[in-house]
Amino acid sequence: MKMNRRWWTKGGPVVVLAAIGFGQGIGPTLASETLNHPAIGDTTVFASVPAPGHPFGVAVDKSRVYVSTSAGDFFANPATGGHLNSDGERVFAYDNNGKLVTTTTVATMPNSNMGLFGLALDGNPTPDHQLYIADMNGRILRLSLDHENAAPVLFAQAPLAGGWMVTMWNDLVFDRVGNLFMTDDKPRIWRVTPDGQPSIWFQDPRLTGLFGFAGGPLGGRIDPTGKFLYFTITVSAVFPGEAVVYRIPLVDHPSASDLQLVHRFPVVAGQQLPQATGLAFASSGNIYVALIGTNQIAVLDPAGNEIRRISSPLFDSPWGLAFVGQSLLVTNASIEPFEVPDHWKVLTVFVGERGLPLNRPRT
Repeated sequence: MKMNRRWWTKGGPVVVLAAIGFGQGIGPTLASETLNHPAIGDTTVFASVPAPGHPFGVAVDKSRVYVSTSAGDFFANPATGGHLNSDGERVFAYDNNGKLVTTTTVATMPNSNMGLFGLALDGNPTPDHQLYIADMNGRILRLSLDHENAAPVLFAQAPLAGGWMVTMWNDLVFDRVGNLFMTDDKPRIWRVTPDGQPSIWFQDPRLTGLFGFAGGPLGGRIDPTGKFLYFTITVSAVFPGEAVVYRIPLVDHPSASDLQLVHRFPVVAGQQLPQATGLAFASSGNIYVALIGTNQIAVLDPAGNEIRRISSPLFDSPWGLAFVGQSLLVTNASIEPFEVPDHWKVLTVFVGERGLPLNRPRT
């Protein structure tokens, strides 16, 4: 999910967002992974993102990196640099070297204040390979990757009227049999069957964001055992101001007792709220979590203990995460009140371990 700007309090600005993907390597290296044995946390620019900017989701294919944008501004206040977007959003495709090769426009409503986020790739062979795109306006689109100039088509629609204030679909991830699991800021987790039928899979007051209508579930991924869905809470109401990681077993009908706390990112006096967004699993079981409030990547061990923070002056609201080789691709959303288009980047961050391959079922 996303709410695209910062709220200001006596302690400073608070980014209110709730709005990712990791995948297998796309070759022996990317241009940004040097041969000089980089250190953990070394960060370089993989690609720049043109207008409308605000890169959110990222997914890695065999020879392409896909990036979604979310330029519509929730707060839409010209006094704080906000704006409404009538030009549609984009899905950009880059080659292994960070060169932009294709652009797909996704139409939005006039004066839209919500855009795209999560991306997921299926395992269909040519000519039926598909990219699934989460639109925070309550729909999932599907884009054929094997047909030139293909247009996105509707795959699933939230069955609740009222737009993003009622349901905001953020991130999506496949299970092994082809169901898509979708985080919703309202606060719910959805399951969408392979034929595009959505239903509420889990909901609980503990998933509520600090602001009621905002701050709830955002990033989601399935763990190495394939038995749990892990997801982030951006700004928790239950643990006021904290960011939280939960997990739920992948059973047909999870109950309240199935919700398990994995990690809490505490509020630190004098610092921004942590504000967790995307997450990604390494093959080791380590969990990487983007923190847009502090502009860092946190690393948790499989038990949920924090073992490292990665910082870089290049980070500006790090959002989506995707493994490639022994590095993470990190989308730089740059969603501060006065956005900096030069910061709309996809970064390469060396982490020294490989990612857990995502489920890519044939659909």
